[in-house]
Amino acid sequence: MKSPLVGFRVDVEFIWGFQAKVAGYSKTSPSFYYPPPTTILGAVAESLAKENSMGEKKGKEIIPRLAQSLLALGIRPLNCVPIRFSDINKLIAIKLTGGVLYPDVKDLFGSFDAPATGKTLLTTLDKQPPTLRIFLVFSTKEIKIDERKEITLDSNVLWNIHRIGTKESIVSVVDVDEFSPEKSGGRAETQYSFPLIDGVKPLDYIQPKWVSETLINPFSVKSYDENDNPVKNYLTGEKTVRYFLPIMQDTQNLPSYAVELLNNMCFYEKDGERVVGICRQ
Repeated sequence: MKSPLVGFRVDVEFIWGFQAKVAGYSKTSPSFYYPPPTTILGAVAESLAKENSMGEKKGKEIIPRLAQSLLALGIRPLNCVPIRFSDINKLIAIKLTGGVLYPDVKDLFGSFDAPATGKTLLTTLDKQPPTLRIFLVFSTKEIKIDERKEITLDSNVLWNIHRIGTKESIVSVVDVDEFSPEKSGGRAETQYSFPLIDGVKPLDYIQPKWVSETLINPFSVKSYDENDNPVKNYLTGEKTVRYFLPIMQDTQNLPSYAVELLNNMCFYEKDGERVVGICRQ
């Protein structure tokens, strides 16, 4: 019998910001305002894999399993503003071409590259480390890997997250709250990012500033094979969704948006905070 749905509210401090690149999409990768939802699922999956002594390939299979149980995922800044930029990065080519193993001292131009890579700097507004709060809701704590193996998602997994994005995107988890969220519907305000999927009707912002960005729909991730991967989805526009994202302008007036939920959508709440999510029986 499955356990009841579980919520996690995680406060994450960033050392400087983050880089989240769609591998193979473009050498000159774009930057994002906040870590994409699938990147956050990847961070949770990495921690789960490490805790359960699973290899990298097997760990990658956890992301679609998490997505199948995902009911809500929202982000809001606690004290920082995202600044997107690109800088030059030296890349080393590791490949075998025409029988030659790269990098090769005889072909330095073919061994190295220096494309502009998108990054996001999180700038603090109160002299404290830049911090994001992530609100996640899953339908169950039991994540089934295959017919014989089932692993448990709990607060310890969230505490052990050490990066969100590329290896340079080091973070420190400073607080994890595990709880059973309350559900509500209709119209309400939210301070968390939310997707424009069927059943979500944005009304108007209560406090600015809000921006939108196209991201991979975290609820639609089924696998990471050649027929279903982020690169293909970005290029074809499949399984992408427009997200509304809150941008802080000062620490006194927090961004807030009025949203009406229809069909099978609902709010998940904890201590007056609410995130937009999918209602599943």
